[in-house]
Amino acid sequence: MNSLALVLYLAVSTVNNLVQPLGGAPQVLIPVAGNVPGLNATHFRSDIAVINLRNVTQRVRFDWLPQSGGATRAPLTIDIAPSSAIRVEDFVGEVLQMNGLGSIIVTGMTSADTADLNAVLYVTSRIWTPQPATGGTTSQSLSTVPVSAINTPAASIFGLRRDARYRVNVGIVNLDATRTQTFQVWDPVMTNPPMVHVVTVPPMSMQQVALATVTDDAAQILVGNITDAAARSNRWITYGSSIDNTTGDSWSELGVAGTVAP
Repeated sequence: MNSLALVLYLAVSTVNNLVQPLGGAPQVLIPVAGNVPGLNATHFRSDIAVINLRNVTQRVRFDWLPQSGGATRAPLTIDIAPSSAIRVEDFVGEVLQMNGLGSIIVTGMTSADTADLNAVLYVTSRIWTPQPATGGTTSQSLSTVPVSAINTPAASIFGLRRDARYRVNVGIVNLDATRTQTFQVWDPVMTNPPMVHVVTVPPMSMQQVALATVTDDAAQILVGNITDAAARSNRWITYGSSIDNTTGDSWSELGVAGTVAP
């Protein structure tokens, strides 16, 4: 087992909120979704379900937040029947008719096309790919997040593996409507040479970066907002994903807010 020096700055109130009960919300973020070819004959798509937990028809708006430099599109609106759901195996390609990576904001709307605070939406999302030469699939799930809960001064991603068997991606979603944000992704253990990425994310978009393979497989990746203090926003989240280089099998983790110094 590796010895770890975890940089933790957890307040008691943060600890009490690390585990939240499942429930619906008026507005939900899907941190990463896509329709994109991968390595070794894989092709990643997003299987997304949106459940209307109310007993009335709910209008739902989908906003596509592209990876920096990707194509944008106008919001899409769909009505979901009472106590019902929609589920599409390739939501980005078939419903949004987009390619590439991005994030999706799912918002309950009124019939007048204003935000409906009474909406109760539950959203599931998994990214999957056919597994070459098997006829089967591999996939990874990533938790969706109520937008009202997003308040991130800094974060850590735990539990990913980055040795020679896996490749690792870290994504950052900037939900600030007007301010570009700059982030630093680094490893508290790998200091010679240091593993540091500086990532700039425009307003209402996301960016995903690949991390270098390491021999000392540290369990913590730090993500800090290094935007000038006067322009800094806490309306962002981060996630990480480890992907098996042979099979495409993978898993994802959301960043834990409040676990590194800003």
